[in-house]
Amino acid sequence: MVTVLFLVCAVAGLAAAAANGVTEPIIAQQQAQALQQGLAEVLPEAASFDPVAAGELAGQGEAVLSAWRALDDGNQPVGVVVEAAPSGYGGPIRMLVGVTTDGTLRTMKILSAANETPGLGAKVAEPAFQGQFTGLKAGITLVKGQAPTGNQIQAVTGATISSRAVLDGVNQALAAAAQLQEAR
Repeated sequence: MVTVLFLVCAVAGLAAAAANGVTEPIIAQQQAQALQQGLAEVLPEAASFDPVAAGELAGQGEAVLSAWRALDDGNQPVGVVVEAAPSGYGGPIRMLVGVTTDGTLRTMKILSAANETPGLGAKVAEPAFQGQFTGLKAGITLVKGQAPTGNQIQAVTGATISSRAVLDGVNQALAAAAQLQEAR
């Protein structure tokens, strides 16, 4: 009985490893394509994106994961795209933030907020919430129960933790973009 159980487990383990070996490169390719598509969405005026060295991102905030310098057809800078993953209610919220050369947030895109509360926190991934950030600059603040003015955004009702997490990620991304553009 022990031998049969061992053989069944061994065969199942080998089958799982083989399936992982086949699907892993496909998943990595799809993730890379999704990232390139996201970069183009948040800074559409860019023709290419040059990755920023990890050393340049040191001290940029715990939510900042990576960044790219965005260049136009003439190899002139048009901004920076920053990937951030602040901690939300249910875990990290991955996002891309496109910032123009004058420090204005061009567009942002939530890549993943799957663990946020369905129906509440997951609303941070909706275009209505994300669109509030367009055209704002560093130092964005959050308001609840009133209309935003100036450099403010309206929190998602009932999802303050998720809203604050996105706001923190965006503000860290804007600060990182400003420092990266100064260094250039």
